[in-house]
Amino acid sequence: MNYAIIAAGEGSRLVEEGIAFPKPLVELNGVPLIDRLIAVFSKNNAVSVSVIVNEEMKEVRQHIEQIKADFPIHLVVRSTPSSMHSFFELSPYLKEGKFCLTTVDTVFNEAEFTEFIRKFETDEENDGMMAVTDYIDDEKPLYVSVNENDMSINDFLDKPDGREKYISGGIYCLTPAAIHVLSNCLKTGMSRMRNFQRQLVQEGFKLKAYPFQKIIDVDHASDIVKAEKWLQNGNISHNGKASHNGSSFVEKSSVPAGLKIAGVRRGNKYSPNHIGNDAAIFDLTVEQLKKMSCEVQEYSEQEFQEMAIDADIIFNMARDTATIQKLQLMEDQGKKVINSGYGIENCTRAKMTNILIANEIPHPKSLIVSTSDNLPFEACELGVYCWVKRGDSHAIHYEDVTYAKNGKETEDLLNEYALRGIPNAVLNEHLKGDLIKFYGVENTDFFYWFYPNDLNHSKFGLEAINGKAKGIPFDAEKLSNICSKAARVLNIHVYGGDCVVDEMGIIRIIDFNDWPSFAPCRLQAAPHIAQCIYEFATK
Repeated sequence: MNYAIIAAGEGSRLVEEGIAFPKPLVELNGVPLIDRLIAVFSKNNAVSVSVIVNEEMKEVRQHIEQIKADFPIHLVVRSTPSSMHSFFELSPYLKEGKFCLTTVDTVFNEAEFTEFIRKFETDEENDGMMAVTDYIDDEKPLYVSVNENDMSINDFLDKPDGREKYISGGIYCLTPAAIHVLSNCLKTGMSRMRNFQRQLVQEGFKLKAYPFQKIIDVDHASDIVKAEKWLQNGNISHNGKASHNGSSFVEKSSVPAGLKIAGVRRGNKYSPNHIGNDAAIFDLTVEQLKKMSCEVQEYSEQEFQEMAIDADIIFNMARDTATIQKLQLMEDQGKKVINSGYGIENCTRAKMTNILIANEIPHPKSLIVSTSDNLPFEACELGVYCWVKRGDSHAIHYEDVTYAKNGKETEDLLNEYALRGIPNAVLNEHLKGDLIKFYGVENTDFFYWFYPNDLNHSKFGLEAINGKAKGIPFDAEKLSNICSKAARVLNIHVYGGDCVVDEMGIIRIIDFNDWPSFAPCRLQAAPHIAQCIYEFATK
């Protein structure tokens, strides 16, 4: 089966609502929309996948070019006036055999999709099969008039006449004959996919409707949360491993009303490629705290710096230096802060490296160097390949964590850091083995780990260097204990990070972060984070 994805829209409504990512890179449970579709197609006899993006989507283009698959991925870069025009640009790749076309923001049940494709592949009577659903949550749905006896499609309607049960789900399975109709539509000045669908009916194409339980289009920020919750409730295959009881603290908590809590959001510039994910875990935590009868006042980092704060406890995802300094001052004055401002500072690269090594946390060989000095001889002990990491702060830019293949690349990166005013850097030896990401919440039983390549989870794409995990056996409980100890010595409660498991099953921590996005497991994590905040406030 040839597949095609229309991903050329601007996603203007998401941008207006504060989602800075281009729509194809918006993540659901830690997986970009475009990656999710390609992964689903790969499980359903994909011969090729063709994708169109607009000319402004340089980041999306680069992302797609890095995707590895067992079939060709054809990328078309062109800005078009409508989805029908985008379909036409993809059509040269769809002229051999049956094909399936969808938009990038279509979210569906994977099992239903597999059965849909199987039915179309074996169907010899119809010219096309269209996904439909009776779940209507669209601003301008396209209603589908069907014959209830055989689900054949009679018409496509902008407004229902009272008998239409279904709307179009935006997934189109067709034969190459439909491309001739598409070409004629464009020649007559027609636009929009719905008009193309009507033309198929008018020209006598036999189209059949295939009902899906639910299909969600991600057009608004609220759709992201809605789709994630639905997928988490058994509508997606999941590779992550979690250790938690899954219970909701909200239902059993005896929290007294009126606990005053201040929450500080992370500034956008400190969420590279994860603005939406960081906002989502913050929002879910606030939601859980409010269900526990807590009064939550939210602040941006700038507002927190400028305003007087009246709260029993401050929870935060802060990264700005001025915010951290104010948190530390408030702690010195007796306020409860989680994560601690001192803990956040401890997670800056150079300090974190020193603290972890001093407390015998398993860690790669490392060296802290000045960016203004020559590369010291000791750097040779790290091996030919090493990681060069900004030492004075958390990673903000792509270059702040870089894989160097030789000494010259290392020196060039250090010189670049010096020009940017970065005083020091951490050099880590490169560890071979399975890369694992993890998330945890202190004083709860929540700990979650997964292989990032399995879920296409990435911030800067560097996970690809270690390659696909082999599944090397290791002691997951030991990993949890190591991470818990690291969190304690760094003085943070809500944490995440990365480790490498080598061929012998030895675990080494390569990164540790204060309050990451929890993207693949945020729905499970949020109640535990809220409980951690509450217990810290009331102990």
